[in-house]
Amino acid sequence: MDCTKSKAMARDMMTVAKGFLKTRSLSLCDHMSNGVFVILGGVAAGSMDIIHSFSKTFHMPYVTHNTKHKSAGDIDGYVLKMRPSHSEAIRDLIQRYKWKNIHYIYNSDDGLMRFQEIYRELSKLQLGIKIRIRRLQNVSRAHDDLRLLDRLKPSDSNQYIVFDFERDKDYHDVLRQVREVGMNRQGYNYLLGTLDIRNLGIERYRHGGVNITGFQLIDYDKTQVKDFLRTWRTLKPWLWPGAGTSKIELDAALAVDALRAIRVSVEKILANDSNAFKYTFRRREVYNYNKTRGVPCVRPVVPWMHGDALINGMKKIKFRGISGKVAFNRKGFRKDYKFDVYKVSLDRDVRKIGEWKPSTGFVGEDDDKVEPEAANHTDELQIVNSILEEPFLMDKCASLRNGQPCIEHNRFEGYCVDLMNEVAQIVGLKYRIKLVEDGIYGVDIGNNTWNGIIGELINGKAHIAVAPLTITSEREHVVDFSKPFMDLGISIMIKKPEKQKPGVFSFLQSFSFSVWMCFVAGYFLVSLGIFFVSRCSPTEWEEMREDGTVEIFYNNFTFGRSMWFAMGSLMLQGSDHCPRSAAGRMIGGAWWFSVLFMLTSYMANLAAFLTIEKLVTDINSAEDLAKQTKMSYGCVRDGATREFFRNSNISTYQTMSAFMDANPDANVESVWDGVERVRGAKGRYAFLMESVYNDYISNRRPCDTMKVGPNLNNKGYGIATPRYSPWRNLISLAVLELAEDGVLLKLKKTWWVDKGQCGQNSGYRQSKKLSLSLSNIAGAYFILIGGLVISVIVGVLEFICYRAKDISGTAYMLGKEVRVSNENNHRVITSNPENGMVSPVCTRHANGSARHRNAQLNTFSFETTSPKFEH
Repeated sequence: MDCTKSKAMARDMMTVAKGFLKTRSLSLCDHMSNGVFVILGGVAAGSMDIIHSFSKTFHMPYVTHNTKHKSAGDIDGYVLKMRPSHSEAIRDLIQRYKWKNIHYIYNSDDGLMRFQEIYRELSKLQLGIKIRIRRLQNVSRAHDDLRLLDRLKPSDSNQYIVFDFERDKDYHDVLRQVREVGMNRQGYNYLLGTLDIRNLGIERYRHGGVNITGFQLIDYDKTQVKDFLRTWRTLKPWLWPGAGTSKIELDAALAVDALRAIRVSVEKILANDSNAFKYTFRRREVYNYNKTRGVPCVRPVVPWMHGDALINGMKKIKFRGISGKVAFNRKGFRKDYKFDVYKVSLDRDVRKIGEWKPSTGFVGEDDDKVEPEAANHTDELQIVNSILEEPFLMDKCASLRNGQPCIEHNRFEGYCVDLMNEVAQIVGLKYRIKLVEDGIYGVDIGNNTWNGIIGELINGKAHIAVAPLTITSEREHVVDFSKPFMDLGISIMIKKPEKQKPGVFSFLQSFSFSVWMCFVAGYFLVSLGIFFVSRCSPTEWEEMREDGTVEIFYNNFTFGRSMWFAMGSLMLQGSDHCPRSAAGRMIGGAWWFSVLFMLTSYMANLAAFLTIEKLVTDINSAEDLAKQTKMSYGCVRDGATREFFRNSNISTYQTMSAFMDANPDANVESVWDGVERVRGAKGRYAFLMESVYNDYISNRRPCDTMKVGPNLNNKGYGIATPRYSPWRNLISLAVLELAEDGVLLKLKKTWWVDKGQCGQNSGYRQSKKLSLSLSNIAGAYFILIGGLVISVIVGVLEFICYRAKDISGTAYMLGKEVRVSNENNHRVITSNPENGMVSPVCTRHANGSARHRNAQLNTFSFETTSPKFEH
């Protein structure tokens, strides 16, 4: 399909979508039956669940700018929310301004759900905040409700009110009535839940003494917004509601970005496949799977064929729109957005006081000047909270004996002490380490109350916490963390197996069994090949003449001598005879090259197998642990590691979690209980624990445990401070500087490796001696002794066999010559006077195998010396 047709098809699709939006008299099913690509727009809150149900059932993408709050039921994969959530932004500003008594005013179910989330998060902070809620039934007639709030305000204190309404028009109505009731005076502080505060006209309230704060999603200073407004001002208001001005309402801006998201998604589909919609349009009608016209609401349900492609394409797009950066997560909610925070107060016009982002929270214009603020506290002694945990923090006084005095200011040692010294030197603070009172890290024990290190930070008992404190989202809501100073994860600890020493025949381990078998097979094949080509090639046969009467042809390469030739080449010793034929030399050359390569590879690997002791483990990963049944495994009962397996979506970890549920005895009460169980189980138990402790314990005596496999997850330890502490940014920068300079790596090496008790263990130990022991090479001597014994046995058997063999006309005797004469045969047997043994010499065997040209003449001669032949 060419580009023109693709554009025409896209226009047809948009025409269908516009027709659906304009024809409101028809029902949703009628629209879908006529053919709809995407449902775009907003509906009443009561109808939202119906639209969601249609979208999920028929795979119909639904792009909306409604303010309906996200909930657990909004996670189906076919809904895109253009309006970002601002519940966390309201919560952060309440916390930032330290409001204690708040009136929360709303007028919709969505506002109630937002209040519940805000209240739940604020309660976790234990800030002592009291919130009174009130729902307005009629926003346009709220005078009585506002007067009631006015009467509740003490004359000598401030009133803090949060307005959370469904539409921007509601904010206009309520602010107008606030002015009419007289609640725009000094002492009133309003936080507006709107995302378009610049269009509310709050500049008129700067003379009454009231403080009004709100959020702005559209940044009019951005180039994209300015370019759009140039065209927006030229449009006719009666055709485009809201046009013709220098401002655009938020719903209109979200609709523009939604249309662009749809267009970009369609363009990507066409770019990947220009024929994607070829069979969808027929005579300006939309067909689904070539079965139905449109997507009718009948059974059986035929879902929209392009629904998945459209919604997945929109979830992956990223662009800068009028409402800021447009990007979505996998559930269809906006991400990576930001709100500008604006405020108006007495005699001060509307001004921007900061920004709010989901990743960083609220950052005010004065937050960048935190260094001077922190500098004011450098002379004050900061309380650094920590916990006794080897090797992070250890009490030197606990190890003193014989009445030795304990120096309080130099009481502690460990990784955290060295880390805090480095940070304090960079930041410039004075500190004192104090142990946490209850000796725990901190969890939410209910009623939004935290204990441990986290609780002391929240309650102001400590300014900084330096400990192996894991950064979690739950803790991040109540305290601030620096950048991670140490990365870790869940790892597997097992008992260290016995090192396998090189065996007697370890020199054979350079090659695998299959390689040795191929080597042996090659040896016999080469021998057989040499024998075969030598028998067939005339070049290998030589002619002998005896007394001019007998012509004898002999061949040097019998099968035995062929094997001896291959063996000599294999041992780099050569043999008495070499092939003379071209075929034999080709076989010999190929065999020599193979032998050269094999022996070189063998010698290269031989040293490693003779001098290295290996650790062989059956478990090398979590997958190995989950598949086997011989070894039990577990973790700390009711700990973070157990929660990781319980909440994991990975099949392997789910299998391990099911095993631990079925075997509750496999879990232990503490880390040290798990370590002792590993040591006492004789290789039948594996313990799942944090990698930093696994590495540390494995390097401590008795050095009988080890870590196997990679980490199962990734997390980090961070330095914690109270929320909005002046030290948080300085400490984060200091941690980054230490990481870049390699100081953090050096500190970990100091406490985990240099001060370890087992030395560096890399899985194998190289012999201290370069010389080999007798046990390493005893196999070679065994082969030598075995060869000698077998040769003696073969020699004796050969003598017995030849002695027992009855050969006609042949005699064996000592010191005596016997001649046997026949009519057609002549034999000579001569004794050897030197050794006293009879030495038969046969022309048939003296120089190899032979064949006679005259078959009728068969003469053999046995002599004491070699016969003379004529060639």
